[in-house]
Amino acid sequence: MSRKESILDAATQLFARKGFEATTTAAVAEAAGVSEGTIFHHFKSKDGVLVHILHEMTILYCKELQAETSEAGSGMDEIERMMRFHFRFILKHSLKSLVIFRDIPSHFLKLDSPHRQFVIDHASRVVKLFSESIERGRSDGSIREVPARETALILRGLLIGLTRLKLLGPPEVPDLSREAIEFCRRSLVTDAR
Repeated sequence: MSRKESILDAATQLFARKGFEATTTAAVAEAAGVSEGTIFHHFKSKDGVLVHILHEMTILYCKELQAETSEAGSGMDEIERMMRFHFRFILKHSLKSLVIFRDIPSHFLKLDSPHRQFVIDHASRVVKLFSESIERGRSDGSIREVPARETALILRGLLIGLTRLKLLGPPEVPDLSREAIEFCRRSLVTDAR
């Protein structure tokens, strides 16, 4: 494992356990077995480490999401595949997901933030993928007539809400992925199906 990878691994572990704000670069350096200067060399700041985690996860999410839906048989099949993928991805990358959903500082979305456009672009990409699947489903008859973009935003909101509930909610929150997919199916599928 390279020094950069060691830093990312240690930071992810500490951010997940203690929170971004409560974790110092000195603690990350100690856990990674590097000097604090090495962190600044690779990432410029503690924010830079978090941004790297966000970028890495976002790129991986979009790449794997597109691969997951590449062989879908219908628009509704794409929607179901995207939702199943989302829940698997969050489970597989639970520590990084926790860090992103809990600790991405709100200043990343301020107008003067250098990271604002990246966050907006990622959200737009996911909404676009859902919108295209809805439009495909309307064309192939697997999805009833619903407004594509608005429905895509609702689906994204559902996924974000359930993810936050699972990662940040009380420990007794069960896995609701099947119920979420079935809810979407009942909401979107044409009466003929």
